Amino acid sequence: MNMNRREFAGLLLAGGAFPSFAASPGQTPEPKSIHTWLDSDKKQIYAYDIEVKITDFPRNADKRWLYYFSLQVNFTEYDEWSHGGIQWAGAKEFRENNNKGINWGGGSNWSGYGGLGVNNTPFTWETGRWYRYRVWRLSKAADGLWRWLFTVKDLRTDKERRFGTIRTRSEWIKNAVVFTETGYGVKCDTDRTRVEWRNPIIRCTTPGEFTPNRGTANYNGNCGSNPSTDQGIFIAGNPPHWFHSTTVRRQTKPDTRLWG
Repeated sequence: MNMNRREFAGLLLAGGAFPSFAASPGQTPEPKSIHTWLDSDKKQIYAYDIEVKITDFPRNADKRWLYYFSLQVNFTEYDEWSHGGIQWAGAKEFRENNNKGINWGGGSNWSGYGGLGVNNTPFTWETGRWYRYRVWRLSKAADGLWRWLFTVKDLRTDKERRFGTIRTRSEWIKNAVVFTETGYGVKCDTDRTRVEWRNPIIRCTTPGEFTPNRGTANYNGNCGSNPSTDQGIFIAGNPPHWFHSTTVRRQTKPDTRLWG
């Protein structure tokens, strides 16, 4: 399950180029990204939820660095995808908010990267707090495209905020992936970032709420003998609960099933 540029493009919407996989001689390698693929046998999916908590974050993070903790949904047609979540980034919309915000945007083979819509909104997220991401299909727009809303709820205050819509030709979600991404100067030995994920929920035309059947670990980049990236499962039952971490010894190999 190797990711390609159509399936994973986190850096692109933040204004950067897709990273190379190898460090230059004498250069400290980068951790790049950790991703957990979420697959289901359900069809006609119109909504996806997941909960996220940042437990560790560098105290003196550089303003130039990128951190992105995202839920990406991949749609059924036209290589359409969109991802949303918490960012630490140098985007102009975040600069007056200590680099903190929410990014929601996507692309396709017919619209290009970012062509489905890009939304950067200041959001003062905190470590140690659970948030719930939600992607939800709305009604069709006047141009005949489907509108998809991204929201974030603070589970401590029960307050939910909307962070814009993107538009697709696809009517349904095919699958999803959650990722922890780093870039623009974050190195393998940078202070640890750790994120917990739990309670992924699918809603489809079959009544009820469903958990993805499978969660599969993968990575983009390898720190070699340096401290690396890892992920692991706390609870494989329903609902599953797992973590992503940088600056650790990798225990979980690519393509490992976390559950299912």
